[in-house]
Amino acid sequence: GLDIKIDNPAQLGSDLAVGAVAAMALYPHPLMVIDMGTATTICVVDKDGIYRGGIIAPGVKVSMESLTKNAAQLQSIGLYPPKKAIGTNTADCMRSGLVFGNAAMLDGLIDRMAQEIEGTPTVIATGGLASSIIPYCSHDIILNNELLLIGLRIIYDKNT
Repeated sequence: GLDIKIDNPAQLGSDLAVGAVAAMALYPHPLMVIDMGTATTICVVDKDGIYRGGIIAPGVKVSMESLTKNAAQLQSIGLYPPKKAIGTNTADCMRSGLVFGNAAMLDGLIDRMAQEIEGTPTVIATGGLASSIIPYCSHDIILNNELLLIGLRIIYDKNT
């Protein structure tokens, strides 16, 4: 099972637990599991396989929707890789902010969180937008789009 050591284990989202279970079965500990969906989350499992907590931040699409909803001059854009960091038009500026900004956020959080655990973490990413952001991170991050399905299968197998 998953040994959860957070303030209120009942508040742990099932998606976070499932991702941690899969990552623990597949990769060496300690672990950081990034899930990039509506929210961007990072979960930490220490070297002993104990779930220690993590972060929750607005997801990439939520950030983009907030910009376009709350800034009258900003229109919705397609989220594809920017050619460079310094945009020369509004759409490219937004793309740079969303893609490079989220990549930098992940790199910074990985650095900060790694200081709070023992050992060098294996970092895994999953979720609908991970493949759009992870290539721009400076850390080595394993992209596994099947992580939650694998975790569900592991949990199912243990309970049947």
